[in-house]
Amino acid sequence: MKNKTKHYSIRRYLTFHIVAWALTMTIIPAAWVYYDTAEEVEELFDASLAQSARVLHGMISRDSIEKNRDSLTEALLNKENDPHSIQHNYEKKVSFQVINETGLILRSASAPNHPESNLTQGYTYIDVGQYQWRIFTLYSKEDDWHLVVGERMDIRDELIHHIALDHAIPLFLLTPFFVLMVSLVIRKGLKPLEVIASDVQEKNYSSLEKLSYQTEPEEVTGLISAVNTLFDHLSEQYERERRFSSDAAHELRTPLAALMIHTENILEDNQDTALDASIINIKKSINRLSHLVAQLLSLSRADIQLIADDFTDINITKTVAQVVSDFKHLAQQKEQSLLYVLSNPNDETLSIKGNQALIYNMLSNVVTNAIKYSPEQSSITITLDCVNKKITVADSGPGIAAALRERVKDRFYRTPDASGEGSGLGLAIVNRIASIHQIDWQLNEASTGGLAVEFSW
Repeated sequence: MKNKTKHYSIRRYLTFHIVAWALTMTIIPAAWVYYDTAEEVEELFDASLAQSARVLHGMISRDSIEKNRDSLTEALLNKENDPHSIQHNYEKKVSFQVINETGLILRSASAPNHPESNLTQGYTYIDVGQYQWRIFTLYSKEDDWHLVVGERMDIRDELIHHIALDHAIPLFLLTPFFVLMVSLVIRKGLKPLEVIASDVQEKNYSSLEKLSYQTEPEEVTGLISAVNTLFDHLSEQYERERRFSSDAAHELRTPLAALMIHTENILEDNQDTALDASIINIKKSINRLSHLVAQLLSLSRADIQLIADDFTDINITKTVAQVVSDFKHLAQQKEQSLLYVLSNPNDETLSIKGNQALIYNMLSNVVTNAIKYSPEQSSITITLDCVNKKITVADSGPGIAAALRERVKDRFYRTPDASGEGSGLGLAIVNRIASIHQIDWQLNEASTGGLAVEFSW
């Protein structure tokens, strides 16, 4: 069992992996910075707590509190509800207390009215209500009290969250543009491959010139060189094949004509009737060989015409009518009816760009086969659809099995049940001429049970 070739897109592969790795190499440092920033913010806020405690220690004393208790209480507690006072959103999340052995001496509006510390110097965490607080306690020997400065932990979390968002939002907003730019750059980088593929696809046996570009990326230079080498080999092989077919056919025509003349003379002068059957068989063999030579010449001419590229506008209506007229006598020899149906006629001339002789040869090959393989007293219909630009030749013969309809287009191939004389080149010539003129054609089953050959352009 053959392994199926897996196809994938280089553009999608590169885009996905470049974007994935770029985001990975961005997110990992961002996460590192986030956690490092969180630690630094913790240190900064802890330092701020300690500094606030020391500033508070330097600004107040036991005497100043005793003398100015009322004004301090007014400033710290009562002005909180004053709509004209300037406040900060975080003001209620920061607090301080002054505590001695008798209890709470002074506090801020945001601090609870009970000591919020176990009076252990340094940093600690406490829970007040539904919030967790970070506490710094400083002992004053001069005043014999403890200064407790606190800060709600959600301030720190909120700040860290804002810092993370400030870094993440631009990243997420720029990611689509980054993906687009990477895709465009890769598309432009792979454009030479698309150009090469398109140029190679347009090549045929008549134009196997080397690929040449004004600018060639170094990565595809080797590919272009290999393709050009292949074109050289194909051109040489094709030229040898064409010359061989043409030369062999030309060289065989004269000996075959002479052999046919001598055979007919022998048949006329022969007095021994027992040899007549053998001589007739020889004549049939010469006819088959002559037909093969004619077909080879026809195939060679098709290739030559392709190289000449002398296409003109051909009146296809007149060409089909000419083929029908020329082959009516051949059909009459088998008492067959050769019908010509002009479907959807219009005033406009139905034409095709091509070579007149080749188009005639293509149609005549199909009509000849239809006459040859259809039984006597049968009908063959040639339909020209002017609107859909389609020619159909339907016969009443045995037809061709669906599995073999593509195979019969190969050179020298004949179906296993093929009868009569033939070289296996007729449909190969049709296929070659149709390819030259970019005509789509296919073999189907006719309504009469025979073969229907359909041409469309």
